[in-house]
Amino acid sequence: MSEGPIRTGSFFLYQVAISLVVFIWGFIGFEVAQFQLLPIYETPSTWIAWSVFVFISIIPAITGITWRMKTNVEFTEPEWNFREREVTLSEYETMMVQYRNEYRNFLSIVDYRLIVLAILLSIIAVTSPFVLMRTTFLLIAATPVIFGFMVLLFGLVCSSLIFKFIPNDLTPHFPFVSAKSLESTVRIMQQTPGISWTGIGMTIGEAGGFYTVRDVSPISKIEGIESAATIRCHLGESGKIESILILDESKSPIVIGELTGIVSSAELIKLVHKTLSVYVKAKGEDEFLEEVLEEVTHFMKHSEEENPETS
Repeated sequence: MSEGPIRTGSFFLYQVAISLVVFIWGFIGFEVAQFQLLPIYETPSTWIAWSVFVFISIIPAITGITWRMKTNVEFTEPEWNFREREVTLSEYETMMVQYRNEYRNFLSIVDYRLIVLAILLSIIAVTSPFVLMRTTFLLIAATPVIFGFMVLLFGLVCSSLIFKFIPNDLTPHFPFVSAKSLESTVRIMQQTPGISWTGIGMTIGEAGGFYTVRDVSPISKIEGIESAATIRCHLGESGKIESILILDESKSPIVIGELTGIVSSAELIKLVHKTLSVYVKAKGEDEFLEEVLEEVTHFMKHSEEENPETS
């Protein structure tokens, strides 16, 4: 096992076992095709039933081995050194690509591309005999080999898909939030008047050569008071958006307002307006902020006129 807070066992024997399973099932698929394709003209449903059974039966065998391989880890919680960081959406996307590649053995991810590929392989394998029976004798004779090869590929794809999805003891300590899931909220915040910058806020913890990304949330800065005000969209069960204002650095931040439910530009405008108003009232009039507040007020009234039900 590797040393440090994370100790992982060797994957070699498990990889050998998975390879043996997919080759065995590939051979089973070849043998099934050898016999069940003979009466395909008379009873096509029999072929479909047997071929589908071959594909379904390989999944439990692969899952058992893959589960043992993915969970063959030990983890001792280190003393994380946490720090706050704010990045653009594109920078966050780049970070997550690297994070996903480095910690693929720890994360629990649904890979939709592999799901689509597995479905396509199974459909092609089951239906290809009906297509090949109308071609040359050589292709017809090769159909069992083609089917067996498709079963083998299906097994390899499923093993990768299942490995990525299965969590282990490290998964809660290395949470993963994809950039795509944040994109729609970030776009809405970017289009809201009075907001000068929008990106992703997070907490990065480092320890023993490892790092974890936590508390990921879309955030925005209000024009003119970027250092004092932040609008943060909390992920998870709460799903709330709150405006946080720092009027005095020696005191705790003040929550000016909160939104819950679906993120909308109209509701965000109201939150920006309320935050600016509180700041101007507390700190005194400022020509630039008065202009920003006037612009936000104009857009807010225009939005209420267009959508009176939201006012």
